[in-house]
Amino acid sequence: MTAIVCHSHPDNTIGFCLTKPKNTACCVSWTIRVDRRTVGLASYGKLTSLCTKEDCMGHRTLSLSLVFRALFLDGDAYDALRDDDNPFVEGLFLIVIIGAGAALLNLVGQLLAWASSPSMDAIKEIVLRAYQQMPWWAYISGNPQAMSQFQQAWEWSWRILPTLFGAPNPAGAALNILLWPLVALLSWLIYGVLAHLFAKLLRGTGSFNQTLGTTALAFSPLLLRGLGFIPFFAIGGAINTWPLICRYKALRRVHGLSWGRTFWATVLPFVVYLLLWLLLGGLGAAVIAAAVRR
Repeated sequence: MTAIVCHSHPDNTIGFCLTKPKNTACCVSWTIRVDRRTVGLASYGKLTSLCTKEDCMGHRTLSLSLVFRALFLDGDAYDALRDDDNPFVEGLFLIVIIGAGAALLNLVGQLLAWASSPSMDAIKEIVLRAYQQMPWWAYISGNPQAMSQFQQAWEWSWRILPTLFGAPNPAGAALNILLWPLVALLSWLIYGVLAHLFAKLLRGTGSFNQTLGTTALAFSPLLLRGLGFIPFFAIGGAINTWPLICRYKALRRVHGLSWGRTFWATVLPFVVYLLLWLLLGGLGAAVIAAAVRR
């Protein structure tokens, strides 16, 4: 925002025009009354506005059509967010929407699956009755210690295994409405920092703000995570490959790198992730080994 003296008056008032650098036609006039005796500002008031609210405060680039175009690798969509007046804010808003939207779709799917699935308690009872028909059940039922161990293992397995094997879990899906946006936000920021660092090392020309904005668009395929409840809709490895291609597109549009350098700027953050996990795994193994030796 730039302030330009537009006019002055003999009644101790000075007029200023506040203009946006990218749109000098947008001018908001303010009058400031100056007290000559104290050389201070006594009062001020807004006089006229020669531009619209969107022109003066910035317009929102983000839209559903923009996200859809970015999802299918339209370069102009990434360019539009790159050239926005504040790509970071747009990207932050988009990441939260993507995380919450995917979680809501997943919740719908979990509720539909839960409503159409048999009761887990009924399944548990049927399996237990089948076990009771086994020859070894007579030995366990006659041994209190063995029966106690069986009961503990039985209850523990029915708390863990249904979720691991994809049983509907509406409560967990509802919790994801809070967790998925936070996870997406953290993942976006970490990847954005690393990708921008590597792009700059490879002589990229984009700004950090632009990198974060466009890589947020590259997270749009994660919305597909919430569509798994649709019959015959198989995502498979696309949920991992598609965002990677979108990130490549975003970084190339922002930094103007060759395809080879853009490739390395895209994948090197994942190399850092791998090295970090290996380091943490090694430290964990060392701690466990030290504890066992004691």
